[in-house]
Amino acid sequence: MANSKVIDADGHIIEQNDVLRSYLEPPYDRRGGPLAFQEPWDGHLGGTLPKNREWCRRDLKAEDWLRIMDEHNMELAFLYSTGAGDASRLRETGYAKAFCRAYNNYVHDHWAKVSDRLKPVALFPQQDPEAAALELRRAVKELGFVGASIKSVGLQLPLGHRFYDPIYEEAEKLGCVIGIHGTRNGAHELGAGMFETFSEVHTVAFAVGIFQQFTSMIFQGVPERFPNLRLAFLEIGCTWLPYWLDRMDEHWEKRSVETPHLKRRPSECVRARPIYFSVEAEEKLIPETLKYVGEDHFVYASDIPHWDNEFPESMHTIQAREDLSPEAKEKILYKNARALYDL
Repeated sequence: MANSKVIDADGHIIEQNDVLRSYLEPPYDRRGGPLAFQEPWDGHLGGTLPKNREWCRRDLKAEDWLRIMDEHNMELAFLYSTGAGDASRLRETGYAKAFCRAYNNYVHDHWAKVSDRLKPVALFPQQDPEAAALELRRAVKELGFVGASIKSVGLQLPLGHRFYDPIYEEAEKLGCVIGIHGTRNGAHELGAGMFETFSEVHTVAFAVGIFQQFTSMIFQGVPERFPNLRLAFLEIGCTWLPYWLDRMDEHWEKRSVETPHLKRRPSECVRARPIYFSVEAEEKLIPETLKYVGEDHFVYASDIPHWDNEFPESMHTIQAREDLSPEAKEKILYKNARALYDL
C-alpha cells in the first residue's frame, strides 16, 4: 500500500493577490482596497505554525506542488482557492462576476497550464446564478476545469434553495463537480461570533458552515432533483455523518411534509447519490462511518499548504491503519477521487 498512487482531492492555492489583481478586467482593474474579505486572526500563530514543512510556504507555486507530488507518489492534485473563495461574500454582483472570471483565468495560467497533473477548481459568482452557470460552462469547456467550489458563508440564501438551480442544472449537464468548502470566515454567521480565540472559532465555524449547507441541500432535495450532480463536502472530516444523518432522518420521518422534494430518508439519499466527503486521517471512527454510509463516498485531502495540514503524515497514517481494509484504503486514497472528478 505504501507504494500505491494517491490523488489529492483537496489541496490549495494561496493566491498572490498582486498577480490576481492584474487579471481583473475594466473597470475593476482600477479598484482599490482588498480583493475580497479579510479576517483578523493569526492562523500561523506568530509564525510558529506549521512546523518544519517547507511546502507550507504562502508563495507555493506550481513547480513546488509538482516536486511535492513527485516525492510522495501523488498522481494528481485538485487545487481549491483559499482567500479568493471569499468571493461568496462579495455584495457587488458586477465585481463578483469580474473577480471569479479573473481568478479562473489566473489559476489556469499559473497552475493548469504548467502541468495536467495540477487541476484547479473554479469559482463562480453565486450572487447571480445565471451568470454563475455561464462562468461554470466557460471554466469547464474553455479552461478545462473539473468543476467549481463555493465556501459555506456569505450567501444570500442556503444552497438548497431553488435560487441556485441554474448552477446545479448546468453542473449536471457538464458532468462537473460542485465542492462545498468549510471556512472559519463569517464566524458571526456560524455560531462562533462570541469567541475570543482562533482555536474556538476554527473548531466551530468550519463544521457548522458545512452542517448548514449540507442540511439545506439534502432536505431541499438537490441530489434528488439533480441525480447525477456530483457534490463534495470538504474540510471537516467525515465522522460527523452518522450522528448528523441520524438526526436528519428523525426529522424527516416526523416532518417530511416540509421537505417535499426529498422522498426518502436523508441517509438513504446520501448513500444512493454521488456525494463525497474528505476524511481526516486521525479520525477514530472512520471504519464505522464507512460502514454507515458506504466506502465509495470518501476521499483523501492533503490540505497543502494550509497551517494545519499534516501531510505527508496524514497520507501515511491512512496507508498504515489496520482497521481499514486494503480495498477501503485504495478507495479513499485513489479510486473515489477518480469517480468524484470523473476521470
